[in-house]
Amino acid sequence: MSTAAPPPSLPPLPAAHPGEGLAAEMLARLFEHARPLVDALFAQVTDGVTLQAQDFSLCFANPAAARILGAASPEELLRKGSPVVFERYEVLDAAGRPLSIGQMPGRQVISGRSVPEMVLRFRDKRTGAEHWSRVSAAPVRDAGGQVVYAVNVFREVTEVMRTQERLSLLAEAGELLSTSLDLESTLAATARLLVPRLADWCAVHLAGDTTPSRQVASIHMDPAKLELARRLAERYPTDSQAKRGINHVMRTGLPELTSDITDAMLVAAARDEEHLSLLRELGLRSMMVVPLNARGRTLGTLAVATAESLRRLGQDELRLVEELARRAALAVDNARLYAEAKRAQARQEVALEAGRMGAWEWDIQAQRVNWAPALERIHGIPEGSFGGSFEDYQSDMHPEDREHVLTSIQRVVAELQPEHHVQYRIILPDGRVRWVEAHGRLTLDEHGRPSRLTGVCTDITERLALEEDARRLVREQAARAEAERARQHTAELLASLEKAQAELAQRAQELSRSNADLEQFAYVASHDLQEPLRMVASYVQLLSRRYKGKLDADADEFIRYAVDGATRMQALINDLLAFSRVGTRGKELVPVPLERSMERALSHLHLALKESGAEVKVEPLPWVKGDESQLAQLLQNLVGNAVKFRGERPPCIRVSATREGDTVTVAVEDNGIGIEPQYYERIFAIFQRLHGKEEYPGTGIGLSICKKIVERHGGRIWVESTPGQGSTFRFTLGTATAPQA
Repeated sequence: MSTAAPPPSLPPLPAAHPGEGLAAEMLARLFEHARPLVDALFAQVTDGVTLQAQDFSLCFANPAAARILGAASPEELLRKGSPVVFERYEVLDAAGRPLSIGQMPGRQVISGRSVPEMVLRFRDKRTGAEHWSRVSAAPVRDAGGQVVYAVNVFREVTEVMRTQERLSLLAEAGELLSTSLDLESTLAATARLLVPRLADWCAVHLAGDTTPSRQVASIHMDPAKLELARRLAERYPTDSQAKRGINHVMRTGLPELTSDITDAMLVAAARDEEHLSLLRELGLRSMMVVPLNARGRTLGTLAVATAESLRRLGQDELRLVEELARRAALAVDNARLYAEAKRAQARQEVALEAGRMGAWEWDIQAQRVNWAPALERIHGIPEGSFGGSFEDYQSDMHPEDREHVLTSIQRVVAELQPEHHVQYRIILPDGRVRWVEAHGRLTLDEHGRPSRLTGVCTDITERLALEEDARRLVREQAARAEAERARQHTAELLASLEKAQAELAQRAQELSRSNADLEQFAYVASHDLQEPLRMVASYVQLLSRRYKGKLDADADEFIRYAVDGATRMQALINDLLAFSRVGTRGKELVPVPLERSMERALSHLHLALKESGAEVKVEPLPWVKGDESQLAQLLQNLVGNAVKFRGERPPCIRVSATREGDTVTVAVEDNGIGIEPQYYERIFAIFQRLHGKEEYPGTGIGLSICKKIVERHGGRIWVESTPGQGSTFRFTLGTATAPQA
């Protein structure tokens, strides 16, 4: 059960004076009847709701608020106030920055500042456990516009935020792992993603050639901790046959999770007192070691641990790290395959160069080119058939490559560059195209002038084909890895969808139960609560008639307060009943003439229209699909508001409708006081008033009922207004055809 101070809209009772004891007692009974109503309403709400006074103390909290803010009960939360939250939790904003108690939304609203909705992270100082809430705060003002209370609403969004963090982490890791073949630096960058987002420590080990494992990355935010870990590993190396830890996971290919590392575990693992001291100084609290498995092999391990953050690693974190390890393992295996392809390519190149290489020499001063027989074979011509001129040298060059080759040779000669290197295509006599690579060295004569360019030419066609095959292999491996990631992502989305559908079904069931509870509450409010109110009102009115003028002026004023309070409470309960019955007591939506609903609304407002001198112009209204009684109530509320919120001029009200396709838009225009644009949305919220009750009577529920009726009919409602000139309320309904006579 929630705990509440007196409702903020009703001021506390003044001290009793002589002659007013009976009235004060009646008002006390009135509050006693109203408080269970407030408790019953907010006990059903799953969001946390608190009410904060001007001195920042809490005067109301429902059970959900106590649960979210770490209190054992609403009573404890009210007794200890906001400091109990900061005693238990470290409060952070969405970016992970710590917040002070003065930065909480409710305190800022009470201080007169406007605060947008924000996401807060609550981290338990004792256990390190975290949960998230979306928090909003709204002011409650008195008749003078002074903020007297702040209403704080806390909505649990832990699962949503955790899912977002996991997806973001996996996306960043996937991008790192898929864009580089520099294996060790990529794994180190991936490990840095986990610190401090998930853990305080992260280490990556790969299977060694001569040792069970070798460390390629160790990440911690504090360099001193890294040095401590290095000394620990150097002084006490891991046993290769240990039954737990990195080498054991490397051997078995199975993950290990230790959610709670106790001191007894450290004592059991320590080899001597110095070892135990170092382990305690390291301060590990929770740890997991996950294998890097790919294509049936264990290629390494990914170790994650928490310490000073006090966070506890569980099954959810294990599943996330396993998915990250799976992706890292694919990247490791792809890099291994690429390296093997490069080594095979190098071996092939040696073999090709041994059998497909021919020497050449260009005598620059004599303008003669000499080819070895092997080079003539590469060019596909008989041995000894090469003519030897520079024109013969160019004769079988591919036309698209000729300019590039000649420019390279001219640059070497003109700039006296020592080395010549160029790749180009040649066209053999049988029409085949081959790639060749020429390497040459420039020789100068005794005067420093270019004399000879001597070198070798190699047929690299097969080598280039192998390089292309290797690149294609990497692309295919990357494509397969991406396809696997896409499959996993699709599976995750399907699992999330199934979970969301299950939660939706559960919420629907809870909503059904909640609606039944609200029906029961409506019954109680209409019978058990209204009867005491009628009794209170009757007796207070009797006091007013019998003792008015016979007691002092204060007594008359107090009795008037009692009568007014009872009357307003009756009006509030009636409006709450009307609001709750819109969705539960409505009739089936059928074709109805909107003009008939308008006539009923004007009939109910006849006296108010006459007293105010209002002029109402109703243009022809169409048939619509709806509940005739609720549409009459909707029009009555809108026209009634136009009469109530009038200026000095007599009210002039115009009701019209336009049709566009299957939608009818109804407009109710007036020449009243108008509404400021910043209040266009607020006026449709329940209990929201822009004016004090002394200025304009009412409960602040009328427009909420209008909005609920329109939404039940599948439409929407909005307002357009110019302050001082009037307002136009518009709402949409579905069209209908009048039945045939």
